[in-house]
Amino acid sequence: MWQGMNQRRFPRVGYHCTVSMSQGGKYSTIPALTENLGLGGVCLMLEQEFDIFSPAGLELHLEDGKPPIEVKGTIVWVVRRRELGKKMAFDTGIEFSNLSPQDKTRIEIVLDKIAGT
Repeated sequence: MWQGMNQRRFPRVGYHCTVSMSQGGKYSTIPALTENLGLGGVCLMLEQEFDIFSPAGLELHLEDGKPPIEVKGTIVWVVRRRELGKKMAFDTGIEFSNLSPQDKTRIEIVLDKIAGT
């Protein structure tokens, strides 16, 4: 396991939701699923590799009945993995750069429900 996980300023919680991602100013949308989510960022499982430190636009479709959260971020790490009998996948860590206070509160509520607090 990546050692940086325990050094995060904002811990992440295993949470699966659908994410739409645009990258590099391109308007194509890349569907993705979250591996985990926190107030500082998200880990996505993607079928293609992206460059570290490149910008990304995200729409997080939380399962709270509200419109998606739109946030910008930076790709801060990529880990290549292959699961037996499946295509190559890339765990991609994205740090949020403009999360609004309202969206932060929405994520906190979702994460609190998962943690049972």
